[in-house]
Amino acid sequence: MKVNKIKIYLLMFVVIFITNLIYSQNASETIKKAMKDELERNMKNLTLENLEKPFFISYTICDAKTLYLSSTLGALIKSEEKPYRKHSARVLVGDYESDNENFVEMNNMYSFNMNEGNIPLDNDYYGIRNSLWKTTDIMYKDAAELFERKLSAIDQQNLSEEEKDLPDFCKVSPNNLDISSVSFEMDKQKWEKTAKELSAIFKGYHDIFSSNVSIFLYQADVYFLNTEGTDTKYPLSLTAVQVNAETQADDGEPLFDHVLYYALTPADLPALKNMKNEVKLMADNLVKIKNAPIFDDSYSGPILFEDQAVAELFAQSMFSSTSGLITMRKPIFGEQQMAAMLGQLMGKTLESKIDKKIISKDLTISAVPKMKEFNGTNLIGSFEVDAEGVIPSDELVLVEKGILKTLLNGRTPTPKIRESNGHSRTSMFNGGLKSEIGPGVIKVTSSEGFSKEELKQKLIETATEEDLDYAFIIRKMESPNCGREKEISTTMIMSSFSGGGSKSSISRPLYIYKVSLENGEEELVRTTELSGFSIKSLKDVLGISSEQFAYNTLLTKSVAGLNMSMFAGFGSSWKLNGIPASFIVPDAILLEEVDIQKEKRAVTMKTPVVENPVGK
Repeated sequence: MKVNKIKIYLLMFVVIFITNLIYSQNASETIKKAMKDELERNMKNLTLENLEKPFFISYTICDAKTLYLSSTLGALIKSEEKPYRKHSARVLVGDYESDNENFVEMNNMYSFNMNEGNIPLDNDYYGIRNSLWKTTDIMYKDAAELFERKLSAIDQQNLSEEEKDLPDFCKVSPNNLDISSVSFEMDKQKWEKTAKELSAIFKGYHDIFSSNVSIFLYQADVYFLNTEGTDTKYPLSLTAVQVNAETQADDGEPLFDHVLYYALTPADLPALKNMKNEVKLMADNLVKIKNAPIFDDSYSGPILFEDQAVAELFAQSMFSSTSGLITMRKPIFGEQQMAAMLGQLMGKTLESKIDKKIISKDLTISAVPKMKEFNGTNLIGSFEVDAEGVIPSDELVLVEKGILKTLLNGRTPTPKIRESNGHSRTSMFNGGLKSEIGPGVIKVTSSEGFSKEELKQKLIETATEEDLDYAFIIRKMESPNCGREKEISTTMIMSSFSGGGSKSSISRPLYIYKVSLENGEEELVRTTELSGFSIKSLKDVLGISSEQFAYNTLLTKSVAGLNMSMFAGFGSSWKLNGIPASFIVPDAILLEEVDIQKEKRAVTMKTPVVENPVGK
């Protein structure tokens, strides 16, 4: 009897050994096979007494290689090269009409990353299955119990017929797509040298108190399978160089500037010489800002936005908030106090304004997700399949001549947008991946075009007609996801949730120039903020440039008024966070009326007691 048992154990060992040997030959085959087998097994066997079985399961696995470098004043702080693999799962209980999602209660509101985990770096078939199995088991138990509580909450609430009839999950056709990997060499020594050379520039600046250069190289293949038959693999690559510098004016005002490069591969970055020149120019400008006069007034009138400021204007006002051109489903709430606190905030979207004018008739905004290049710039936002396995159309018109046509959406239906248009994007967050509704490539076009010189002249003429003393040009704004360390305070969080008052939907200007109406001369000023800027501010446009440029960025969304970029990288060394996105925009736009006021700060820290030793 013992001999037979030994033979059985040996046979099992041989089977497992041969299986692992076969699948270790090819990472892609091993990962896909493990995902498929575990998907089928769990779909068939997951069940709990008196609870619903799952009707949908999906798995995502990210197989990545990364390089992260950080340097200051010519010295390395961190140099880390490593592979990693992470997985996430989605388990839906109920059916397409009513499932466990789109429901919020206090005890699950703050549950983060419960649907994801690490998997073996080796091509270990059974190790991958084990990781998927454990995550799926936890998620199914939570989903089944949550679904029951959701049904109970619905029975106790007086919901409108529209809310009752709205499906929780839309059906899509299955897709099978295998897109070739994007590969490039991660030359650690080369990039260490680059980081040190860029950061050493600040050694010559006594007036700049702190500076940092971060370099990220990220190359991954993302695998997605679901029980509907979708099976996709797509690349996710990004190369980023983030240069940040900070100082204080003599009155204690904190001042900041950055240079940001986002590209698909290292080959797409500018030459080192060009990056050095731009970093030096940024350092010079930061010193100029430190010595610039304070804007101690209020202004309401025409403002000309140019260059980077135009791209950030559209990115932040139209795509970084759920009040922009992205959908947000108002959920069922488990508690009345939550419904009272968050119901109004989470229900404020542009969806009710479909087929109505929301911006100037001179503007058309389209999503062109498959566009790969514009005027020689490779677009990091380009994608062929989204995070839910849905293939987007080549072009989706969001706003046509000022009229809202639709919003970006995934597979969660909303009252007026019941189908997915393929914009559930793969987003980086604290070293992992998550999916959220967002843009890939956005194109802003105009029916009329002017030169920058003509727009500046029009700015001066309009301000003169309004009997103003001066006008403004904004050429650079703070990028919310620049990798800058931010202190998270209760005041910041509460002000974000307030969502009203004079808070603006876009960040503060970095380069803002006061323009003389007599001779057009420009004076750099500081201590300014835009007041109450929103999408409505784009209704009255006096002119748009005929020239366009491509702008690559990482986009971090705000939810219910809370800017999630505050938490990007919080508690983690990983500072590369957001949705890779590209914007093709005019290089100048003149708005008729924007409010500018002196920046309000709750606290201003004193300047250092002892002088900065650097640059002396």
